Amino acid sequence: MPEPQGTASPPRERLSDRHFVTLALLLVFLAYFTVFLAVGHGLLQSAVSSLRNLIALGVLTAAVLPFLRRYIAKMRLLPALALHLVLACAFSLFWYWLLMVLIGVSNGDSFTEFTVRAFFPGSAMAWQFLQGLAVYALIAALVQVRADPGLPSFVVADGETAAGGRAPGLGRYFIRRGDEIHPVDVGRIVTITGADDYAEVGTLDGSHLVRMTLADFEAALDGGSFIRVHRSRIINVDRLVRAEPAGGGRLLLHMENGEVVQASRAGTKLLRDRVI
Repeated sequence: MPEPQGTASPPRERLSDRHFVTLALLLVFLAYFTVFLAVGHGLLQSAVSSLRNLIALGVLTAAVLPFLRRYIAKMRLLPALALHLVLACAFSLFWYWLLMVLIGVSNGDSFTEFTVRAFFPGSAMAWQFLQGLAVYALIAALVQVRADPGLPSFVVADGETAAGGRAPGLGRYFIRRGDEIHPVDVGRIVTITGADDYAEVGTLDGSHLVRMTLADFEAALDGGSFIRVHRSRIINVDRLVRAEPAGGGRLLLHMENGEVVQASRAGTKLLRDRVI
């Protein structure tokens, strides 16, 4: 049976970017811990050395990830490769420098008085620099893979109404699944849930994932019908069945597709001011 217009197959589950990074850092810690134990370090020394590497890596990963996801992952190949080369070298140098600072702090007599020689030549620096290049390459590859995990992408916006005029917001949009493009009627959207760099759209016909941030959705949609009732949720007030108090100045919103959404205090106030 062919898939009806405006619907899509149920999205497969995937880790959010936050959980994915947390799991990756945990695996990095365990890998370092295992290596340090294997070379004869004690349990405490292995744990401290692993933690130092993890802190340095975590700080730099948090700094570079948004740039990779938002900009480089969408660039053409040659400019992206050139930027990757520059960033990989900077990533490796800063990782090494930060690691030396952490070693100086942890081995010093205090947090304010310690000696660091961050760029001494030798095999240790070369090895650390190569580690940095390898780790950056792995991060960049994972970002690229997760930027295209088979989720539908937002393709075209069409704000025309049935009468031929222009709607104040999106009238419909298109999602691409493989080589197929499916139109989605914005009026049939019930809720939109944000999750990092993608959103789950709940409609009267089912749900699908779109590589589009909640903020981008909010900017494109008609503000008269769609309200952000929580930092991670947008609802279509035309699909609101009833609202009931949830305590603490919040409302519990029962939607037409059976979803129940708890509005935040700010979202409740916005909903009361504009709708109720």
